[in-house]
Amino acid sequence: MSTYKVAGRGEKNKFFDEAAYNSAVNYVLDPEKAVYAGGCNISSVQLAAQEMEETAMEFGKENGKKVRHSVLSFGENEHVTPEQADRFAKKIIEYYEPDYQMVYAVHANTDDVHIHFVMNHISCADGHRYQGKKADYYGFMNHIKQVTHFPVIPVK
Repeated sequence: MSTYKVAGRGEKNKFFDEAAYNSAVNYVLDPEKAVYAGGCNISSVQLAAQEMEETAMEFGKENGKKVRHSVLSFGENEHVTPEQADRFAKKIIEYYEPDYQMVYAVHANTDDVHIHFVMNHISCADGHRYQGKKADYYGFMNHIKQVTHFPVIPVK
């Protein structure tokens, strides 16, 4: 069964520091783990952290939480290949594509193929800060289910 987890949830100061953009993006793009990567509203994954930070500065939103890092993991019984996960990820990020910069990376360094997502908390469309409301969370979960056709268990 697939699981979805938002990293740092419940950790008061996670992703608030100056290095949050670089550390989150560099972690997911680690070449020893990532076999596929992509994104939206960025010119390249290599420039994603810099461009996310520039968006925040452009809208005067340098303070507060910087990114939302989440992970979608596929169970062994689902037999998802890294190539399939890459196709899923490209469609999954479309949910936030109109408003947010995102990077994803498919990791195949463990028994279960999984996708890391890093989303800028500041909208590149109008500068509003991502609120992370329950309706959005469950809408995103539903979108994941529609894309993958797998049931997804949220992990807290």
